Amino acid sequence: MESQQGPRSVEQAVAEADLGELHGRYRPAVGADIAIVVCCVALGLVLLAAAGAAGAVVAMGVGVLALGAVGAWVTWRKANTWRHLYTGGTLTVDHRGTVTSLVTWHDIAHVRYWTRVVNLGTAYAEVPQCRLDLAGGEVVDLAKPRYQELPELVAFVDQQVSALVLPRRLDELRTTGVVTFGPVTLMDEGVRWRELLVPWGGITRIEFGKTRLKIWTGGRSPVVSQLLSALPDRTVLTHLIAHWPELRQASEGSDPPVTPSEPGRESRP
Repeated sequence: MESQQGPRSVEQAVAEADLGELHGRYRPAVGADIAIVVCCVALGLVLLAAAGAAGAVVAMGVGVLALGAVGAWVTWRKANTWRHLYTGGTLTVDHRGTVTSLVTWHDIAHVRYWTRVVNLGTAYAEVPQCRLDLAGGEVVDLAKPRYQELPELVAFVDQQVSALVLPRRLDELRTTGVVTFGPVTLMDEGVRWRELLVPWGGITRIEFGKTRLKIWTGGRSPVVSQLLSALPDRTVLTHLIAHWPELRQASEGSDPPVTPSEPGRESRP
């Protein structure tokens, strides 16, 4: 799980945790930060140039320049902070090249990813989100800081973790006959959502959108509309729904599919 040890280099951390091969290095997006710094510096210079003998304006200009200097330092540190992805886990490296946190895929209990829609007044912005729930109770938010390549980063993490989670879920299914994903439970009778049970035979459409899971039974409105942020292991859930008949009919000695694929926007049981 996230490292609380003393300073370590990337090479030391990778060797100690046996993280395997490097997949990619990702740096937080700093475009907005740079724009803010430039605006502060420009405003400070304008105030100083127009101040003349006005001490209050000079002080204000100096203060704005100081704020810009602090912002530049923070932006520099942020720009030199990296997240490394490996075949066996992920770590973060600060501006000094020191590992500040380390997580292996085995440390992760659940992956949650969805899209947050932000109302900007005249338009809407879609912001990808991804949260890793660690087995120890900690949470790693991959959307903070914001990575420009977040969709690629999330896809790789989800693929690695889902490959480990799916066999555990299949064992749970064989043992109990039900599998629970937060407010959604899959069982022989159908899909239970809160207090509602939707029989498999009555389901006409299942859609995994950007923000919600929706299930229809023939009407115009879905009978199930659940925010994806509350659903753990979305890829595994989608895989089990798509293969439910085969999984339930499989004998104890058979090997059902154990490699989940990225879910499409729509599936049918």
